[in-house]
Amino acid sequence: MRSFDEMNRMFREMDRTFEQLRRMWWDEFETPALESPSRPALEGEGTPRLVGTRGEAAMSLEREGEGYVFVMDLPGFEREEIDLTFEEGLLSVRARSDRESGDEGRQLLRERRVARQVTIPAEVVEDEISASYRNGVLEVHLPMLEAETAEESRHRIDIE
Repeated sequence: MRSFDEMNRMFREMDRTFEQLRRMWWDEFETPALESPSRPALEGEGTPRLVGTRGEAAMSLEREGEGYVFVMDLPGFEREEIDLTFEEGLLSVRARSDRESGDEGRQLLRERRVARQVTIPAEVVEDEISASYRNGVLEVHLPMLEAETAEESRHRIDIE
């Protein structure tokens, strides 16, 4: 009887480990072609929509006035560790943090990664995209394009 309890505990640990690996893989290699909760279609004008809460990064996308506002929780990252890009209607957020700690005999490395992509459901003025990062919250303002004359290209966004 005791051996079955030990085996069940071992299987639960394996399930938990595989779930963590699956989440890390999904976060790192998520592609626009895959359907996921992080690719919303806005329900109505001005209606906030929860975009996703996989892992520790909660996100939302809402239409506000003449554009969209994307908000994402990224606690524990420095501004320099966040890479924010916009390409062909897809907003990409990648953050990576490496922290070393320990004493002379033992070094610990804590690596943390977050990677999310969100499809913006309308053409935006890429040169007017602005972003800020304060108190662990990333906020991106994406003004909509009035005329459909935008040339689609990759655009790097500076975070204030």
